[in-house]
Order: sequence, then C-alpha cells, then structure tokens
Amino acid sequence: MCNIDKDLLQKYIDKDIEPLEKILLENHLLSCPQCRKDLNQLKIMEWDLNNINLPKAPKDLAAVRSTALDKCFKTIDEKENSLTSKDIIDLQYSNLKNTVSFINYLPGRKLVESAFKKNATKNTKETKSKSLISKIIGL
Repeated sequence: MCNIDKDLLQKYIDKDIEPLEKILLENHLLSCPQCRKDLNQLKIMEWDLNNINLPKAPKDLAAVRSTALDKCFKTIDEKENSLTSKDIIDLQYSNLKNTVSFINYLPGRKLVESAFKKNATKNTKETKSKSLISKIIGL
C-alpha cells in the first residue's frame, strides 16, 4: 500500500497539478500498480461522466410543473385556514418520522448511531431523559 494522496490522481487527470508533483506522480505510477489502477478507474469515470446521454426534457414540462405547483399551493392555502394546532403537531411529527426513516438509509448511519450511543453512555443524565428523536429512531 502506498502513501500517495489520491486527490493528486484527480489533479493529474484535471491537468491541475504542479509540475514537480506531476513528475513525482508519473515516476510513482511506473512502480505502483494500485495507483495505476486507481488512475485508470478515475479516467474511465471521467469519460463516462463526460459522455453521458442525458434525457431531453419534454417541451411542455414547464407548463406541467407550473400547473402542479399551482394546484399544490392552492390546496395548501385552502387547508392553512382550517388547520388546528393538533393538525400542525401531527404534520410535524409525520415529517420527523419521515426524516428519520430517510436518515436510516443514508450511508454512515451505523457510524453515527454508534457514536451517539457511545456519547449517551458517557452522560447518564442524557441517557435517562431521551429526546423525542432518540425515541423515534429507537436508540
């Protein structure tokens, strides 16, 4: 395993590398198969991104979008006058639950969860009085 900064490979591809760094990197690439492999993967990824075929948006997309947003805001405006404080709290609770379920699918969730648990065990007062978010997440 080498100790070359992988950001240097990206700078090399972007041609945003200092001349001395370029010479050092090119010499290193002669003797390091892993860095050559990483460099080739970055080049392939850049080529793929530059040659991606993006779908064309339909011509009437702006009109459909405006109509949908107008309907949405009209419905919100109509409901806004009839919402009770319980309805607002229920909406906030629902949004919080949806946010938590989204967070559960994020990469690195287990790392954050273990750090949260480790911190919670240090502070016994916080462990006894869990917040609403902790109860929803199930920590």
